[in-house]
Amino acid sequence: MLPAYDPIQHIPPPIDLLPTLRLVYLGREYAGQYRAYLCSALCERLQLRAYQPIDLVPPSGHSPYWHLDLRPEAKRRLAQYADTRPRISSLKLPVGLVEPGSALVLQLVNQPAFPGFYPMLPHALAA
Repeated sequence: MLPAYDPIQHIPPPIDLLPTLRLVYLGREYAGQYRAYLCSALCERLQLRAYQPIDLVPPSGHSPYWHLDLRPEAKRRLAQYADTRPRISSLKLPVGLVEPGSALVLQLVNQPAFPGFYPMLPHALAA
């Protein structure tokens, strides 16, 4: 005779969500603009709220680090709608950072060296 079925034994362990964002290229028709979609883990970790100043700064020089700029002087605002993820729209970044039809996933890696300026790495490099 088989033991009684216990559904608790068959629940997978919780997934540790990484604080990430997805950078998407909108295409040539949008004049080289990008959009960044923020995951809920990133919003919770950094206590982000709608319409706060925010920007995404690409790597400079030979550094692989991107930066999420949450300082009051950041150029953009965090857009948050009921039916979509929070996002940063109208990012003007160099063409070719992300292939059309794909996304670059950036992961929060450690505490910022400067308040409100959070380093991020492409997911493949952060692992």
